[in-house]
Amino acid sequence: MAIWNAVSAFTDWMWGNPLLILLVGGGIILAFIINFIQIRKFGFIWRNTIGTIFNKEEQARKKAQGVSPLQVLIAAVGATVGTGNIVGVSSAIAIGGPGALFWMFICGFIAMGIKYSEVTLGVEYREKLSNGQYRGGPFMYILKGLGWKPVAYIFGICSMVCMAMICCVHGSSMTSNAASIGIPPIVTLVFAVIFMLVVCFGGMKALCKISDVLVPVMSILYILAGLIVILINIGSLPAVIVSIFKGAFTPTAAVGGFAGAVFKTAMTQGFRRGVFSNDAGLGLSSTVQSQAAAIDHPAQQGSWSVIETFIDTTVICSITGLMVIFSGVWTTGESGATLAGSALASVFGPFGRYLCVIGLFLFGLSSLITDLEGVKLYSDNMFKSGIVGYCFQGLIIVMVIIGTFVDISKAFMLADFTNGVVLVINMICIFALGKKLRALTSEWFDNPTESIKKFQIQKK
Repeated sequence: MAIWNAVSAFTDWMWGNPLLILLVGGGIILAFIINFIQIRKFGFIWRNTIGTIFNKEEQARKKAQGVSPLQVLIAAVGATVGTGNIVGVSSAIAIGGPGALFWMFICGFIAMGIKYSEVTLGVEYREKLSNGQYRGGPFMYILKGLGWKPVAYIFGICSMVCMAMICCVHGSSMTSNAASIGIPPIVTLVFAVIFMLVVCFGGMKALCKISDVLVPVMSILYILAGLIVILINIGSLPAVIVSIFKGAFTPTAAVGGFAGAVFKTAMTQGFRRGVFSNDAGLGLSSTVQSQAAAIDHPAQQGSWSVIETFIDTTVICSITGLMVIFSGVWTTGESGATLAGSALASVFGPFGRYLCVIGLFLFGLSSLITDLEGVKLYSDNMFKSGIVGYCFQGLIIVMVIIGTFVDISKAFMLADFTNGVVLVINMICIFALGKKLRALTSEWFDNPTESIKKFQIQKK
């Protein structure tokens, strides 16, 4: 108990001023380094990522070379679009009030720059392995770009532990919500483990096959349901806008079972759950996206990560937050773990809660299977062997089992602690490679045609 209290106290301190300064201040510094491309060049980014989906020849060319950028985007979105988008957002509002959603918006803007930076650098310093996959992501830009070998290995091991702890939250969220509609936790757990084992034995290709179908379907269904809840309650729009902006900067009075929140609590919860949802600064997306075979330039693949973060935080997290606030269920004092289900139930009745449970299970599943492949990739990167990866895959399954039987707040505390440690190491290393990042960004956005030719020559 004493150890847990110490970890809890340290995590609360770490996610107070230290990490808020690092995320906000560091995110602004990175925005200057990359020349605010997440705003200035968003149209260009959209055209050269999502815009290419409808170009059949381009997609066929890239898919023929192996795993395509679109496929790794879907896999990466599968990792970020998870329980954090439902339970994480709801928990932030339950603790920090509607103002927490404002800080999630800010976190999303900052996260676009961070994600772009780590993916671009991860691709720039990647190496191809004998099995056709790549050593990429933060481990490689710390190892090759900076030459900090001990730091690279410390980061890699911490990242694998981090992914395991995060999966404890997924397990807790999935089973607790399923239990709310009468499904025994053991049944949910068995289904989750079966799907995880498929990925353990199938690898990256199995992940892409599952993600190609699972991620788009679950995202579209959830967005449509959330929009209906918002539109049904659209008469509350003025009050909702006031509550979000007022709650972001001023104390929120206690309502019902709601304990009340001050400005810093709203801000802290917004950033905590924002990072948990979009994984900005944690490096997994960089490692996964480095597996794309048909990359024309590192910054081009980094552009896909901007879209990934936009989908995750600006779209899906916003849908959850807005429907919880519009429906008014956040004032009931209900646990953040089930708020989204109550918001859907307020419009769709019992079907709404079933829909939320199904969505949460699929979201959680997509994150679990991507984390399983993620620890395998880290193992290949660090040790060029899958043995350590299999051990960590086993640890992830164990953490999912543990998550089935622990309170969601305890699971979040473990995830926040490990997230914070990994975030600090990664952000420092990205800053240290700022000059290289700026050069890669200028190459791609100033003259994409010439930068593609240059990158192709370097690959040869």
